[in-house]
Amino acid sequence: MSNLNSIFDTLRGWPDGSALEASFDPEYASTIVEGTVVKVSSRELSPAKVLRIKDSSLVTAPTLVVADRGKAYVVAGLGGAWSTFAIGDIVEWDGTAWHQIVAGVESEVPTGTRVVVVEASAAGAFAGHEEKVLQYTKTTAAITCKAAGYTPAVAGDISKVVLGGTSGHTAHLVSYDNGTKIWIVDPVVPAQTFHTDETLTIVTGTGIGDVQSQTPAGGAWAATVPVNGNRIKIVGANSIYENKFYDYIGTHATGVWGKAALQKEAPALISALVSAAKAGNQKDQAWIVIRGNDQFDGKFTNKLTCLKCQSGFVVKMACIIADTLVPGDLVAADTGGVLQKLTSGAGMEWPIGQVLQSNGVSGATGWVVIATY
Repeated sequence: MSNLNSIFDTLRGWPDGSALEASFDPEYASTIVEGTVVKVSSRELSPAKVLRIKDSSLVTAPTLVVADRGKAYVVAGLGGAWSTFAIGDIVEWDGTAWHQIVAGVESEVPTGTRVVVVEASAAGAFAGHEEKVLQYTKTTAAITCKAAGYTPAVAGDISKVVLGGTSGHTAHLVSYDNGTKIWIVDPVVPAQTFHTDETLTIVTGTGIGDVQSQTPAGGAWAATVPVNGNRIKIVGANSIYENKFYDYIGTHATGVWGKAALQKEAPALISALVSAAKAGNQKDQAWIVIRGNDQFDGKFTNKLTCLKCQSGFVVKMACIIADTLVPGDLVAADTGGVLQKLTSGAGMEWPIGQVLQSNGVSGATGWVVIATY
């Protein structure tokens, strides 16, 4: 059995080489004690293009000063200093000039674009979403054509331009169902919809139909609310924040995005492992806490020290049900990450390890020695 206080054991290393590289931040406001079985996940959010998106409704560039450096906008019109950009671009002010960070596609922001709203005065699509991370999703319109005068679309019509005979509006054909006479289209200009009763034709294509009804078009911004410890990286080329990481500090909506002190991977999120009955064969990666965050000192304030079970180590640990365990018993984690005896039936939980020794005492003074899997 290994002595975890031994310098020799620490320097010798453990199977897998990573068993002791495990000092983690716990989940915000949680207390995790020694002997808890936990799992590790990332607090890192997907990268975003800009950090300080402000408005999506302006048709003329605002007049900004040096103190406004870093503010970003979706170009909704080409007035003023935005005359050299395109509708749908995301532009950022560097203190003296505008720079294109994201190039618009067909007069809208490219689908999947992510931004961070940190401005208290955010407007347009970003109003009321302060501190959140928003992602743009391009939405299509469903056109139901009348039976009279309908010419079925064909496979070769996909991606071709659908033209409104009265409005002159255009879209690209995404898919069709000739049985229901419904065309799914992607408008070239998001806000445009075809007129009822106007005839649609497919440029250089086959399908023809008169509009009976349609669903609205236009993209939408969906928000992700950050939690304390979330980290995001800015990946917008030409942004003054490019390749910088920002941590979310506090709780929404009173928190704030602050520049990370260490530009490394996101801190891990530690939470109790629930190894309940498993229907499939995917096994959660289990770690055992050998130093809880209820044991503060000057070096690891609020940190957990954990060992990876898959490393195959042997460890003595607290166990309040040591009186019910004997050598050879398999142990798993209950809903709070506390050791429990593995029993058959009900789908079987995943074993954390096998008991080698038990002091046979219940409660806070109980302990077991287990070999992990």
